[in-house]
Amino acid sequence: MKKFCALLLSLALAAALTLPAAADQVPVSDAKAVTMVPLRAVAETLGYQVTWDGSLPGARLTRGDREAVLVLGMGYATLMDHADGGDPVMGSSLLLDAAPAMLEKGVMYVPAGFFNDLAGQTCVTVSDSGAISVEMNTTPTGGNAQLPNPQHQHNTVESLEAAVGFPVPVPAAPAGFSFTLIQDIGGTLAELRWSDDVQELTYRVSRGGNDNSGDYTVYPASGTLTVKDTSVQWRGDAGGIRVALWTRDGFSFSLRASDGLTERQVRQMVESVL
Repeated sequence: MKKFCALLLSLALAAALTLPAAADQVPVSDAKAVTMVPLRAVAETLGYQVTWDGSLPGARLTRGDREAVLVLGMGYATLMDHADGGDPVMGSSLLLDAAPAMLEKGVMYVPAGFFNDLAGQTCVTVSDSGAISVEMNTTPTGGNAQLPNPQHQHNTVESLEAAVGFPVPVPAAPAGFSFTLIQDIGGTLAELRWSDDVQELTYRVSRGGNDNSGDYTVYPASGTLTVKDTSVQWRGDAGGIRVALWTRDGFSFSLRASDGLTERQVRQMVESVL
Protein backbone atom coordinates (compact mmCIF):
# COMPACT_ATOMS: atom_id res chain seq x y z
CA MET A 1 0.00 0.00 0.00
CA LYS A 2 1.43 3.32 -1.00
CA LYS A 3 2.43 5.88 1.59
CA PHE A 4 -0.37 8.17 2.75
CA CYS A 5 0.18 11.85 2.05
CA ALA A 6 -1.32 14.79 3.91
CA LEU A 7 -3.41 17.00 1.65
CA LEU A 8 -3.65 20.81 1.72
CA LEU A 9 -6.64 22.63 3.24
CA SER A 10 -8.75 25.22 1.46
CA LEU A 11 -10.66 28.24 2.73
CA ALA A 12 -14.04 27.75 4.46
CA LEU A 13 -17.10 27.84 2.23
CA ALA A 14 -20.00 30.16 2.94
CA ALA A 15 -22.55 27.36 3.37
CA ALA A 16 -20.29 24.94 5.18
CA LEU A 17 -17.61 24.63 7.81
CA THR A 18 -14.21 23.50 6.53
CA LEU A 19 -12.47 21.52 9.23
CA PRO A 20 -8.86 22.02 10.30
CA ALA A 21 -8.08 18.48 9.18
CA ALA A 22 -7.31 16.81 5.86
CA ALA A 23 -8.77 13.79 4.12
CA ASP A 24 -6.64 10.92 2.86
CA GLN A 25 -6.99 8.33 0.12
CA VAL A 26 -6.89 4.60 0.83
CA PRO A 27 -6.39 2.30 -2.18
CA VAL A 28 -8.69 -0.69 -1.59
CA SER A 29 -8.17 -2.25 -5.00
CA ASP A 30 -6.34 -1.57 -8.27
CA ALA A 31 -9.33 0.38 -9.56
CA LYS A 32 -10.79 2.00 -6.47
CA ALA A 33 -9.64 4.38 -3.77
CA VAL A 34 -11.74 5.48 -0.80
CA THR A 35 -11.59 8.97 0.71
CA MET A 36 -11.04 8.70 4.46
CA VAL A 37 -11.67 11.44 7.03
CA PRO A 38 -10.70 11.74 10.71
CA LEU A 39 -13.57 10.31 12.74
CA ARG A 40 -13.58 12.55 15.80
CA ALA A 41 -13.15 15.87 13.98
CA VAL A 42 -16.07 15.23 11.63
CA ALA A 43 -18.36 13.43 14.09
CA GLU A 44 -18.10 16.10 16.78
CA THR A 45 -18.79 18.83 14.23
CA LEU A 46 -22.01 16.98 13.37
CA GLY A 47 -22.99 16.83 17.03
CA TYR A 48 -21.99 13.27 17.90
CA GLN A 49 -20.27 12.40 21.17
CA VAL A 50 -17.26 10.20 20.39
CA THR A 51 -15.82 7.76 22.92
CA TRP A 52 -12.93 5.38 22.37
CA ASP A 53 -13.54 1.79 23.43
CA GLY A 54 -10.28 -0.13 23.61
CA SER A 55 -12.10 -3.43 24.15
CA LEU A 56 -13.42 -3.39 20.56
CA PRO A 57 -10.95 -1.77 19.56
CA GLY A 58 -12.86 1.10 18.09
CA ALA A 59 -15.12 4.04 18.80
CA ARG A 60 -18.73 4.74 19.71
CA LEU A 61 -20.71 7.66 18.28
CA THR A 62 -23.71 8.75 20.34
CA ARG A 63 -26.38 11.28 19.49
CA GLY A 64 -29.76 11.30 21.23
CA ASP A 65 -30.99 7.73 21.70
CA ARG A 66 -28.92 6.32 18.85
CA GLU A 67 -25.43 4.88 18.83
CA ALA A 68 -23.07 3.77 16.07
CA VAL A 69 -20.16 1.44 16.80
CA LEU A 70 -17.06 1.36 14.57
CA VAL A 71 -14.33 -1.25 14.89
CA LEU A 72 -10.83 -1.00 13.44
CA GLY A 73 -10.49 -3.38 10.52
CA MET A 74 -14.23 -4.16 10.33
CA GLY A 75 -16.13 -3.32 7.15
CA TYR A 76 -19.39 -2.61 8.97
CA ALA A 77 -20.68 -0.07 11.46
CA THR A 78 -23.26 -1.34 13.95
CA LEU A 79 -26.23 0.90 14.69
CA MET A 80 -27.88 0.52 18.10
CA ASP A 81 -30.82 2.10 19.89
CA HIS A 82 -30.92 3.12 23.56
CA ALA A 83 -34.69 2.84 23.83
CA ASP A 84 -36.12 4.84 26.74
CA GLY A 85 -32.60 5.59 27.94
CA GLY A 86 -31.91 1.93 28.76
CA ASP A 87 -29.19 -0.46 27.69
CA PRO A 88 -28.38 -0.47 23.97
CA VAL A 89 -30.32 -2.89 21.79
CA MET A 90 -28.36 -4.59 18.98
CA GLY A 91 -29.49 -3.10 15.72
CA SER A 92 -28.51 -3.20 12.07
CA SER A 93 -25.22 -3.11 10.21
CA LEU A 94 -24.16 -0.32 7.87
CA LEU A 95 -21.74 -1.40 5.14
CA LEU A 96 -18.61 0.77 4.85
CA ASP A 97 -16.62 1.50 1.68
CA ALA A 98 -13.47 0.65 3.63
CA ALA A 99 -12.71 -0.53 7.15
CA PRO A 100 -11.81 2.10 9.78
CA ALA A 101 -8.05 2.48 10.15
CA MET A 102 -5.38 4.38 12.07
CA LEU A 103 -3.78 6.38 9.26
CA GLU A 104 -1.83 8.47 11.75
CA LYS A 105 -0.97 7.85 15.37
CA GLY A 106 -3.95 8.26 17.66
CA VAL A 107 -6.36 9.28 14.87
CA MET A 108 -9.00 6.89 13.58
CA TYR A 109 -10.11 7.46 9.98
CA VAL A 110 -13.39 6.32 8.40
CA PRO A 111 -14.82 6.62 4.87
CA ALA A 112 -16.30 10.07 4.24
CA GLY A 113 -19.44 8.41 2.90
CA PHE A 114 -20.14 6.83 6.29
CA PHE A 115 -21.48 10.11 7.68
CA ASN A 116 -23.69 10.67 4.64
CA ASP A 117 -25.14 7.16 4.95
CA LEU A 118 -25.65 7.72 8.66
CA ALA A 119 -27.52 10.98 8.11
CA GLY A 120 -29.42 9.82 5.03
CA GLN A 121 -28.23 12.89 3.13
CA THR A 122 -25.02 14.56 1.99
CA CYS A 123 -23.53 16.36 4.97
CA VAL A 124 -19.79 15.74 4.45
CA THR A 125 -17.92 16.53 1.25
CA VAL A 126 -14.22 16.48 0.39
CA SER A 127 -12.68 18.77 -2.23
CA ASP A 128 -10.00 17.77 -4.72
CA SER A 129 -7.44 19.43 -2.43
CA GLY A 130 -8.53 17.29 0.52
CA ALA A 131 -10.50 19.96 2.44
CA ILE A 132 -13.33 18.46 4.49
CA SER A 133 -16.56 20.48 4.50
CA VAL A 134 -19.49 19.80 6.82
CA GLU A 135 -22.85 21.28 5.89
CA MET A 136 -23.98 23.21 8.95
CA ASN A 137 -27.69 22.96 8.18
CA THR A 138 -27.49 19.23 8.83
CA THR A 139 -25.84 19.64 12.22
CA PRO A 140 -28.25 18.28 14.89
CA THR A 141 -29.71 20.77 17.33
CA GLY A 142 -30.43 18.28 20.09
CA GLY A 143 -33.21 15.89 20.98
CA ASN A 144 -33.60 12.37 19.73
CA ALA A 145 -31.91 12.46 16.36
CA GLN A 146 -32.89 9.59 14.10
CA LEU A 147 -30.53 7.51 11.99
CA PRO A 148 -31.79 6.21 8.66
CA ASN A 149 -33.14 2.66 8.66
CA PRO A 150 -31.32 0.57 6.02
CA GLN A 151 -33.45 -2.52 6.76
CA HIS A 152 -36.02 -3.75 4.24
CA GLN A 153 -38.29 -6.65 5.17
CA HIS A 154 -39.41 -9.38 2.75
CA ASN A 155 -42.15 -11.98 2.71
CA THR A 156 -40.06 -14.68 1.04
CA VAL A 157 -36.44 -15.73 0.75
CA GLU A 158 -36.78 -15.41 -3.05
CA SER A 159 -37.63 -11.72 -2.64
CA LEU A 160 -34.64 -11.30 -0.33
CA GLU A 161 -32.32 -12.93 -2.88
CA ALA A 162 -33.58 -10.57 -5.58
CA ALA A 163 -32.84 -7.58 -3.32
CA VAL A 164 -29.27 -8.56 -2.43
CA GLY A 165 -28.37 -10.12 -5.78
CA PHE A 166 -27.02 -13.44 -4.55
CA PRO A 167 -28.39 -16.81 -3.33
CA VAL A 168 -29.16 -17.15 0.37
CA PRO A 169 -28.95 -20.77 1.56
CA VAL A 170 -31.38 -21.24 4.43
CA PRO A 171 -30.12 -23.31 7.38
CA ALA A 172 -32.30 -25.79 9.23
CA ALA A 173 -33.09 -24.19 12.59
CA PRO A 174 -33.20 -26.34 15.74
CA ALA A 175 -36.49 -27.89 16.76
CA GLY A 176 -38.94 -25.44 18.27
CA PHE A 177 -37.66 -22.37 16.37
CA SER A 178 -39.92 -20.50 13.94
CA PHE A 179 -39.20 -17.83 11.32
CA THR A 180 -39.74 -14.29 12.60
CA LEU A 181 -37.95 -12.07 10.07
CA ILE A 182 -36.58 -12.01 6.51
CA GLN A 183 -34.78 -8.79 5.58
CA ASP A 184 -31.91 -7.17 3.72
CA ILE A 185 -29.69 -4.46 5.16
CA GLY A 186 -28.70 -1.82 2.66
CA GLY A 187 -29.20 -4.23 -0.23
CA THR A 188 -25.87 -5.89 0.58
CA LEU A 189 -26.52 -8.13 3.58
CA ALA A 190 -29.18 -10.84 3.92
CA GLU A 191 -30.59 -11.59 7.37
CA LEU A 192 -32.93 -14.31 8.64
CA ARG A 193 -34.21 -14.64 12.19
CA TRP A 194 -35.88 -17.39 14.18
CA SER A 195 -37.11 -17.53 17.76
CA ASP A 196 -38.55 -19.94 20.30
CA ASP A 197 -39.83 -19.29 23.80
CA VAL A 198 -36.28 -18.62 25.07
CA GLN A 199 -34.06 -16.92 22.52
CA GLU A 200 -33.57 -15.46 19.04
CA LEU A 201 -31.26 -16.72 16.30
CA THR A 202 -29.87 -14.38 13.63
CA TYR A 203 -28.26 -15.68 10.43
CA ARG A 204 -26.49 -13.36 7.98
CA VAL A 205 -24.95 -13.71 4.52
CA SER A 206 -22.91 -11.09 2.64
CA ARG A 207 -20.19 -10.89 0.02
CA GLY A 208 -16.54 -10.84 1.12
CA GLY A 209 -14.74 -12.18 4.14
CA ASN A 210 -15.59 -9.79 6.98
CA ASP A 211 -17.34 -10.56 10.26
CA ASN A 212 -20.92 -9.51 9.48
CA SER A 213 -22.48 -10.69 12.75
CA GLY A 214 -22.82 -7.21 14.25
CA ASP A 215 -21.78 -8.70 17.61
CA TYR A 216 -18.33 -7.52 18.70
CA THR A 217 -18.69 -8.56 22.34
CA VAL A 218 -15.50 -9.97 23.85
CA TYR A 219 -16.70 -13.38 25.07
CA PRO A 220 -14.62 -15.46 27.51
CA ALA A 221 -14.46 -18.51 25.25
CA SER A 222 -13.64 -19.04 21.59
CA GLY A 223 -12.57 -21.81 19.28
CA THR A 224 -12.81 -23.46 15.87
CA LEU A 225 -15.07 -26.20 14.53
CA THR A 226 -14.53 -28.09 11.28
CA VAL A 227 -17.75 -28.85 9.41
CA LYS A 228 -17.44 -30.57 6.02
CA ASP A 229 -13.90 -29.17 5.53
CA THR A 230 -15.13 -25.67 6.42
CA SER A 231 -13.54 -23.85 9.35
CA VAL A 232 -16.11 -22.27 11.66
CA GLN A 233 -14.86 -19.69 14.18
CA TRP A 234 -16.99 -19.35 17.30
CA ARG A 235 -17.24 -17.14 20.39
CA GLY A 236 -19.28 -17.82 23.49
CA ASP A 237 -19.64 -18.17 27.22
CA ALA A 238 -21.12 -20.53 29.82
CA GLY A 239 -24.47 -20.33 28.01
CA GLY A 240 -23.01 -21.85 24.86
CA ILE A 241 -21.90 -20.59 21.45
CA ARG A 242 -23.12 -17.03 20.88
CA VAL A 243 -21.50 -16.26 17.51
CA ALA A 244 -20.31 -18.59 14.72
CA LEU A 245 -18.54 -17.33 11.58
CA TRP A 246 -17.47 -19.01 8.35
CA THR A 247 -16.70 -18.15 4.72
CA ARG A 248 -17.36 -20.06 1.53
CA ASP A 249 -17.13 -19.26 -2.20
CA GLY A 250 -16.53 -15.55 -1.64
CA PHE A 251 -19.30 -15.07 0.93
CA SER A 252 -19.34 -14.49 4.68
CA PHE A 253 -21.81 -16.27 6.95
CA SER A 254 -22.63 -15.65 10.58
CA LEU A 255 -24.94 -17.19 13.16
CA ARG A 256 -25.75 -15.32 16.37
CA ALA A 257 -27.69 -16.76 19.32
CA SER A 258 -28.99 -14.42 21.99
CA ASP A 259 -28.64 -17.03 24.77
CA GLY A 260 -26.27 -19.55 23.22
CA LEU A 261 -26.38 -22.79 21.20
CA THR A 262 -24.72 -26.14 21.78
CA GLU A 263 -21.85 -27.24 19.55
CA ARG A 264 -24.13 -29.90 18.05
CA GLN A 265 -26.80 -27.33 17.15
CA VAL A 266 -24.23 -25.07 15.50
CA ARG A 267 -22.76 -27.97 13.54
CA GLN A 268 -26.18 -29.02 12.31
CA MET A 269 -27.13 -25.51 11.16
CA VAL A 270 -23.81 -24.93 9.39
CA GLU A 271 -23.82 -28.35 7.76
CA SER A 272 -27.33 -27.78 6.40
CA VAL A 273 -26.10 -24.89 4.19
CA LEU A 274 -22.80 -26.39 3.02
